[in-house]
Amino acid sequence: MKLKLSNMIKIFISLMLIISIICPSYMNSTSIAQGEVTSSEELVGDGENKIDGKYYVPPQSDFMINYTINNGSDINITQIKVYETLIGGDRDRVGETIFQPDKPIVPGQSNTFSGEKFKAEKGVTSYTLKYTIEYMEEGSDHWIPLKSGQQEISILSTDIKVIYKASTGGPITPGQEVTYTAELQSVASVPIENILVKDSVHGEIGVIPVLNPGDRATVSKAFKLDKTTKSHPILTFNNPLDDSRKTVHAENAFLEVVVEEQQVEKPLVIQGQVNKSTIAPNEQVDFGLSVINKGNRALTNVKLVDWTGKEVLYKDVLAPGKEVAVIYTARVEPGVDYTFKATAVEEGTGRNVEDSYSVSFSGLEAELQIINKVTPEEIGVGDTVTIEYVLRNTGKTTMVDIVVEEPEFGEVARFNELKPGQEETFSIDRIIEHDTSSHPRVYAKDKETGHSYEFHGNFIEILINAIEAHPLLTIRLATEPKVLSEPGNVDLVCTVINEGDIKIDNIELILNERSLYIGSILTLEPGDQETLTLPGLSIEEDTSFTVTAKGMTYDGQEVEFTSEPYEIKIGEDIPEEEQAENPKLKFLKRLLGVVIALAIATAGGMVYLIRDLRRDGKKKVAGKKRIRIRRKNANSNKK
Repeated sequence: MKLKLSNMIKIFISLMLIISIICPSYMNSTSIAQGEVTSSEELVGDGENKIDGKYYVPPQSDFMINYTINNGSDINITQIKVYETLIGGDRDRVGETIFQPDKPIVPGQSNTFSGEKFKAEKGVTSYTLKYTIEYMEEGSDHWIPLKSGQQEISILSTDIKVIYKASTGGPITPGQEVTYTAELQSVASVPIENILVKDSVHGEIGVIPVLNPGDRATVSKAFKLDKTTKSHPILTFNNPLDDSRKTVHAENAFLEVVVEEQQVEKPLVIQGQVNKSTIAPNEQVDFGLSVINKGNRALTNVKLVDWTGKEVLYKDVLAPGKEVAVIYTARVEPGVDYTFKATAVEEGTGRNVEDSYSVSFSGLEAELQIINKVTPEEIGVGDTVTIEYVLRNTGKTTMVDIVVEEPEFGEVARFNELKPGQEETFSIDRIIEHDTSSHPRVYAKDKETGHSYEFHGNFIEILINAIEAHPLLTIRLATEPKVLSEPGNVDLVCTVINEGDIKIDNIELILNERSLYIGSILTLEPGDQETLTLPGLSIEEDTSFTVTAKGMTYDGQEVEFTSEPYEIKIGEDIPEEEQAENPKLKFLKRLLGVVIALAIATAGGMVYLIRDLRRDGKKKVAGKKRIRIRRKNANSNKK
């Protein structure tokens, strides 16, 4: 009897274990084996977010559960096994994952591993992921139940259904108002906030603060239309997953409102071009032709014919703004007008419209091409430039008596003959003193007809480097004498100094107060100076003089400079040491003084000569010592 009770207890315990495995709790309940091993779970995925306590993942994204096992027991854990069941979608999925740690989870440590990765299928709104966790202790071969639970996963949707309407589809007159209405219905899984509704052509219609799942809202606005428009609504709202704004173009809800347009006077237009403008007789030419509908209605029975009435192009219908093109080849003659004509019928009005395009060609003539090139590009005053020329006969006739001239330099080359396709290369060197140019002319004759031709090359400016230069002439005045005690004549001395940094030519000096021409200076380089004198200038009273110098710079600029006033005073106020006599009188006084000095010197010499002659007559009684004394005295007198 005891044996049977023991067996019954064992059977009861086994049944309880089986029930605990088969019927686990689905509310994240925890079943702890040995009382100290626990687990925690975290749902992760691409763009996973938690809104109002629910987990959301974007459509077509991956998601899974991360499991963390905490070993609070005193035995190592060697293996972990998880059973996962995904409910939702086309079919339920049941998987089993056995996690083998790299090393046992020792007591007091934890380890994290991931379950199976699932993908949110298109069209599914939510999933339930159920799981059961078991583990195995070291030295054992039995699995121990740890935990069972489930996670609810919703698929994030921000879809909004839009119905777009207009108060009229037209046709309406230009400037008439039309009311646009957008009706929104949320098919999203979360509330959509701050929805801005705009028309793709007309702009903002209105704002909806919030639209909960399944709710509807409407916004309207009137716009004035001047032309036919096609437009669709654009929705911009807060992204539930982050702080960004999401924009959706509801292009499938487009509207067209037709506005009556005024009749275009000339809807049919021909545009054309040719591949050559100069031809020989009976030469083949390609005409590039385009027929364009520039009106606001379709054109039917579009036809293009050439100058002979031959049909070049035909099209049943040509829509507004469209064009049709063709390349037409024909042989033509120079000097003749060739006209293409296009006709069509305007749809809706039955109006016949047309347009034409005409072109003519010039005959083949002689042609000489000259190419000129100047080096170097940057030059200064006095530098040498080289002008290189290439003269080429690009026509079909031989040219003779060829002369190449430059307006600034004259004739630069001459050739007897230049055949078609032949070319000559030559160059010239020139010293440049001022800005100039190269613009060659070629004069030649047609060898067969004798007709004269003139051809021009390119115009090239030859400019001296624009170094900023400042012309400056300083004029210093003086007189001889400097002062007068009474009215008289003076010589006016003008010193002109070039204190600028540019040469000045053809300088002329003028005494402004008397309008007297003083003289001229051919040229003054920077730093040079010249002095000019105006003699015999009569001074009758206190006078102030100024002198003006006029000249010209190297680039043809006229310049003018005036001296500071120079004063000459006459009268008693002048100090005695500064007074001056008449120059002629002063000269005569000096000459008289020199003559008197010479007369005195001559008389003194005669006195000494007579005295010495007298003394020489008494030398008979004179001694040696006395002679020496006389010589000493004589020397003393000379000193």
